[in-house]
Amino acid sequence: MTAPLLSTERVSVRFGTKLAVEDVSIALAPGATLGLVGESGSGKSTLLRVLLKLQPVSAGRVLLDGADITGMREPDLRPLRQAVQVVFQNPHSALDPRSTVHDSVAEPLRILGGRNRRALRDDVLGLLADVGLGAEFLWRYPHELSGGQKQRVCIARALAPRPRALLLDEPTSALDVSVQAQIVDLLQTLQRRHQLTYLFVSHNLAVVRLLCRQVMVLREGKVVEEGPVEQVLEQPREAYTRALLDAVLSPGITSLP
Repeated sequence: MTAPLLSTERVSVRFGTKLAVEDVSIALAPGATLGLVGESGSGKSTLLRVLLKLQPVSAGRVLLDGADITGMREPDLRPLRQAVQVVFQNPHSALDPRSTVHDSVAEPLRILGGRNRRALRDDVLGLLADVGLGAEFLWRYPHELSGGQKQRVCIARALAPRPRALLLDEPTSALDVSVQAQIVDLLQTLQRRHQLTYLFVSHNLAVVRLLCRQVMVLREGKVVEEGPVEQVLEQPREAYTRALLDAVLSPGITSLP
């Protein structure tokens, strides 16, 4: 079997006396999409930070391509930083208001180096085209963009280092329903085009149903249920999952445009 691209083994995170994540094992298979759901405070964001090596663990291991990176320091994490990128929940705060679209998308390319000014501009144009934005957006500032356009810029920036996986932290929750559907459609297109692996963190189970094949349900830092998305969302075993469905699965995105 192919090793997971990114995984944790029995990870726990403690903040003082509180366990924010307890004994969680998660595996992102190459090319797959895993949904991570749960109410606020369930540990979703903490686990995301663990996978990004932004949050130390109290117990357990973090692995990249099967290799233990738990104790690695930042100077040695370049392979992770290139392989795994993140798209945050709120595109309005994710972009520097003083930077043009060109500069925001070019930033990770500058860090990687090896490009002159023309090559940098051409690469940025290619990344914008990948997310459905034309050259007319190149020198615009965030305040000149809609919410959906901002999120497309954030996705283009995340794609710049040519990652193998995107960790998507509720990337549609700050957008209107019609725009949410467009972003979900874009994410599906990009996954097919670039063979990307996704972790989709969300409380919106309607979107999870569309985008994910597998789903994991967190409650108070523990995994209470996991499996194929159809099984978990159509025939949940746990009362907590049923309550979560009743609370948040509502009319909205039911299909893609």
